[in-house]
Amino acid sequence: MLMGISDVLALAKTPQQREEMKQRILEGLLRFDDSYIDFSDIPEVTDFSRFKPLRPRLEAMIEHNRQVNAERERKNALQAETLPD
Repeated sequence: MLMGISDVLALAKTPQQREEMKQRILEGLLRFDDSYIDFSDIPEVTDFSRFKPLRPRLEAMIEHNRQVNAERERKNALQAETLPD
């Protein structure tokens, strides 16, 4: 079974142990050289005709998040006004 970094860190019993584990993982990643990565089974992308710019989608997501947050804030403000002190 493979474990992710979050799974390993969840095994820590104390915050100090968690920080020590994080530090060891980061040090190990810094020692890792890119030449160890085997890209031979990954197909090369040669057809970019279906690629589309990401910016319009990101801008739409940002606007949606703004609207959702504004609605949440409006509801919280209304709820705060109706709560007795």
